[in-house]
Amino acid sequence: MDQLVTSLVLASTHTHTSGSSLSVRGLSDLFTSLAYFTIPLAIMFFARKKKVVKFKWMYFLFTLFILFCGITHFLHFLRSISSSELLLRIESIAVFLTAVVSIGTAILIWAIMPKLLRIPSPGELEEANKEITYLAHYDVLTGLINRNYFNIVLEEAVEEARKNKQQLAVAFIDLDRFKVINDTYGHGIGDLLLKEVAQRILRSVSDKDIVSRQGGDEFLLLLRDVSPQEVEKTINQLLQSLSATFDLDGKEVHCTPSIGISCFPTDGQDIETLIKYADLAMYKAKEKGRNNYQFFTCAMSQEIVTKSLLENDLRKALGKGELEVYYQPQLDVKTNKIVATEALLRWHHPERGFISPVEFIPLAEETGLISSIGKWVLEEACRQTKHWRNQGHDLGVSVNLSSFQLISNNVVDMIQGILVQQELDPHHLTLEVTESMAITNLTDTLDKLKQLQDFGVNIALDDFGTGYSSLSYLSTLPINTVKIDKSFIDDITNKTKKEIVKSVSNIAHSLGLKVVAEGVEDAHQVQLIQSFGIEMIQGYYISKPIPKEELEANFLKD
Repeated sequence: MDQLVTSLVLASTHTHTSGSSLSVRGLSDLFTSLAYFTIPLAIMFFARKKKVVKFKWMYFLFTLFILFCGITHFLHFLRSISSSELLLRIESIAVFLTAVVSIGTAILIWAIMPKLLRIPSPGELEEANKEITYLAHYDVLTGLINRNYFNIVLEEAVEEARKNKQQLAVAFIDLDRFKVINDTYGHGIGDLLLKEVAQRILRSVSDKDIVSRQGGDEFLLLLRDVSPQEVEKTINQLLQSLSATFDLDGKEVHCTPSIGISCFPTDGQDIETLIKYADLAMYKAKEKGRNNYQFFTCAMSQEIVTKSLLENDLRKALGKGELEVYYQPQLDVKTNKIVATEALLRWHHPERGFISPVEFIPLAEETGLISSIGKWVLEEACRQTKHWRNQGHDLGVSVNLSSFQLISNNVVDMIQGILVQQELDPHHLTLEVTESMAITNLTDTLDKLKQLQDFGVNIALDDFGTGYSSLSYLSTLPINTVKIDKSFIDDITNKTKKEIVKSVSNIAHSLGLKVVAEGVEDAHQVQLIQSFGIEMIQGYYISKPIPKEELEANFLKD
């Protein structure tokens, strides 16, 4: 047995142990063993970079084999400089283990060699090609054709329509509030909704029409050889179908579409233009209140150009000092004193003059500029209010919080940081949120508003009555104040509106909330509001929103 082991040692190392060869063979074994040790390191580095490695066990055994070879060579080197009996025994064991690992590795490599060298049959190649083609042309979730394949089909349809002098239409379909549904019910329900939407669209169109999923909750529809009247009829059927309740895994889900339509050849002569114009018309449908359709018009294109120019100007407005905070006073009807102001943003464009917030605030939200602009408004309002309080004026300030700010992960830290920086007591700041904003992601909203309220900030429910108008939110949401919308105050002499305002006031006061009436414009409204026990009013009866200098001159002199 000892003679066999010794033979294996000599075969593995290809060297002979003798005193005369110490200088040449010894150094050779040393450098060879060092070289062996670098190979496992290289394999480990490769496997780590590759991340996904097939036949990992083969790499492991091969690495083990190389490692044992290196150990064996190193032990042989040690024996060339020492004739220790212990070293001889250790070297013998190492050689034996090297032989076992090498034989095992060889057997396993030969076992998998047929798999590595196997050539797929023609049938398997054809099946694989079919799968690759399907994945390249179709959406896996819905089974509809995808964006790339739709462009190819649309290109062919346009050429055919041009040749035969036919009309066709492209409809861009976007699901309203799909993100809310996804966040509320989860992505599983969201996927079921997309699949059902795809089926309903297919059932609403004819066999010659093409339906595509562009991605997310967007679909494209190609209607071939149709007149505008036929397009309108099909789209109305589609609206009716998609607006019906969806029963998804036992859950009733409501989802409506916004649809934009462009026509060939009147709106565009190429597929890029047709898709772009259908997309523009879809956004116009969303602006019109969702759950409707709009045909593309030339005015929409001009509107986009104007909007783009306005966006560029808005991006520069803050740095150029064109934005200004105006203040609208709020009056305590019991003491007849101005106790707070609402900070409202105004933009004085150097060429177009004052631009209405109705025009540029939605643009700021759409482009994401509202985050930096909203932060600046909050900083300016807190700084100015602190300045007035230092002068001896007992004033608070209300600032509107946009939905984009509210969903931001750092909104709480941002507001707290501004209050600390401006040295304004949190109790003198009121943040106004609307009903629709508050309930969009109720759990997250409740948590953020509660954190701010615990910090000392007041929370006001703005425009109450224009959203879902559920009185339950008065007790559910962490709020301190309810602001009754101007639309109720305008018609407060109307019996129904009067009773609604009175009821809201009574319920709010029973919950310990303050009530502010917005949009007050005459003395008769003030009398009715006082009779309901509402403590604060705001509106043109007192003052329109004005610059800080005008507010100081008119209301803060004495």
